[in-house]
Amino acid sequence: MLSFAALAAGGSLSAQNLIVGADFATRFDNREYANNDFNESQTLFSARLTPRIGVEWMEKNRLIFGVDLLQNFGQHNGAREPFLSDVKPLIYYQFNSKNVQANAGIFDRKELLGDYSRAFFSDSTAFYHNRLSGFLGHYKSTERENTYVEMAIDWEGMYSEQSREMFRIISAGRYTLERGFYFGYAFSMFHFAGSKLNENVTDNLLVNPYAGWGFNAFFDFDIKAGFLFAPQRGRSVDHNWKKPCGAQIDFVLTKWGVKLENNLYLGENLQPLRNIAVGEDIPITYGQDGLYAGEPFYATTEHIYNRTWVGYDRRFFKGHAGRRGGHGVPLRRHGHGHPAGREALGGHPEAVQHRPQG
Repeated sequence: MLSFAALAAGGSLSAQNLIVGADFATRFDNREYANNDFNESQTLFSARLTPRIGVEWMEKNRLIFGVDLLQNFGQHNGAREPFLSDVKPLIYYQFNSKNVQANAGIFDRKELLGDYSRAFFSDSTAFYHNRLSGFLGHYKSTERENTYVEMAIDWEGMYSEQSREMFRIISAGRYTLERGFYFGYAFSMFHFAGSKLNENVTDNLLVNPYAGWGFNAFFDFDIKAGFLFAPQRGRSVDHNWKKPCGAQIDFVLTKWGVKLENNLYLGENLQPLRNIAVGEDIPITYGQDGLYAGEPFYATTEHIYNRTWVGYDRRFFKGHAGRRGGHGVPLRRHGHGHPAGREALGGHPEAVQHRPQG
């Protein structure tokens, strides 16, 4: 962001800063699968430009307005084809001090500090549903690196004939010890309520305590192990709480922007409602309706899911304004028994909406 000094008229003259900046991000994700029923082979190639303008006063307060411009390469959009795949606003107030930050309004998902497993949000959900609508507050230690706690509320749907009432409460924390050891948690509570045409309500929770070790030995290494517990209840299904759980081990190696990552999940199907119809006379499953924002592979019935990802991810300029490029080739091993459908981009409605065609 660039800042310019300005004067505001009032009872007295006080200095303000005009903030102007932009973020540019590209995403290239080549997905090749064989003999699986969860997802389909495809290449996702998109670009996003987010210009912003705002005002800063008293060094801690910001009011920001921006526009999120998204284009999925190769997408055919009918009457909108000559323009862009999607255009949406960013409008938020931000308080920022040495240790505390608070956002209110519509702001970018990258404001989150937490380490959320892809059982919470798939990579496609994180990219295509990149805006949070609600509130975020976090505390970050200035004495210990990567030590923080945060909570956010994301209001994802308004009660109407076209949309369910949906909101998600998420929280994460991390405490870093000496020599790179750390422990932390991530939490999500998704209230998946009804619409005017479908009054069923579903509760979907996910808890992930973890511990890990980050160190450097020419390459940057990060090894983490955690527990995933996903209690959930479809009130229109049977009113009983389902309580699947499992363990996840993550290994990450990085150097010069090149990244090798492996995620191994061992456990039960964390998305047991995925292929159950949302109503007796409604031919839509919970997976298609957006109940699960995580990777559909966590619905494995073979008690194992392994994801290996090789890619390049780098920011070329520091600060808020920057250009980020990436290329990834994920290889997956998983169980069978669940058909792929509209949830091919992670199950979230926005991910489904922006799925490139052709």
